[in-house]
Amino acid sequence: MKDASKRVTLRELVAKEQVFAPCIWDCFSAQAAELNGFEATLLSGGALSGCVAGMPDIGLITADDLVRQTEFITQFSPLPCIIDADDGYGETPLHAYRTTKRLAHAGAMALTVDDTTGLRGYNRWGKELRSGMKDGTMKHPVITRDNWLAKMKASLEACERTDCLLIARTECKLQYGLDEAIERCLRAIELGAEMTLIIGLMNLEEAEYVSKHVPGWKMWPDVMSRNGVPDVRIEDLEPLGFNLVTMHIYEKAAMCGMLDFGKHVIRDRNTVYHDSHDMGLTPEEAKAFMGPSHDAHWFEKEARFYDLTKS
Repeated sequence: MKDASKRVTLRELVAKEQVFAPCIWDCFSAQAAELNGFEATLLSGGALSGCVAGMPDIGLITADDLVRQTEFITQFSPLPCIIDADDGYGETPLHAYRTTKRLAHAGAMALTVDDTTGLRGYNRWGKELRSGMKDGTMKHPVITRDNWLAKMKASLEACERTDCLLIARTECKLQYGLDEAIERCLRAIELGAEMTLIIGLMNLEEAEYVSKHVPGWKMWPDVMSRNGVPDVRIEDLEPLGFNLVTMHIYEKAAMCGMLDFGKHVIRDRNTVYHDSHDMGLTPEEAKAFMGPSHDAHWFEKEARFYDLTKS
């Protein structure tokens, strides 16, 4: 593990090159991202909802849930963490201001604030989007453009004098179309947003259209695939200004791993399968995850505290 206090900012990373970041929900998934070689992570509201409450991604977690988990992760992991802050957890720009302030203070290196209502979350509209429904045919209410921009103004002020970067996120494309989403992004940029995010982009053609009309840094939301073929190649997105790309992989990986180990252990009535499985890792990789180095750090610190002969 690297020293979390020496973390680089997300702003520094995306200024140099495209960043490919997995969604996480706790310190274990953050550690997996680090050991895999990713440069940043995104604390997903959907993944967190499943982790802390066993609930679907339909807007049921609280700001306190999010801030607490942000503190745990950022104090542990050296990777810059982006936070999915949904609508700012309230109707007024003051809610967005306070939530952003709390998350920046908790160590967030970036966060998204969107234009959704209380009726939000991927589980409400994701299947429709992935099934091929067209823009304007999906029911997904959002707040007015002006109300969202007021939240952007509030969140930008809350980020001042911190390392936290605001990502202006709009989900209006699903119900109101891509041109309205682009207009919202442009207005957010005028207010000072450094990066924009349009939910519902599905292919390179849409990426090119957005790139033509929206300047500056852009985030591609959760790259996926269909029938073994990626929706887009992230290499094709980078020249278009999409210098942050995220994806969900660890949720499935974690559950499949637990189910596989549990299936063998309950069948065999012992832990041999678990204890002897190399998990497809090299000895060096296994040592990095399961070795004593992280424990040693804490034991060394404890011994130093007990040693009263040294200042």
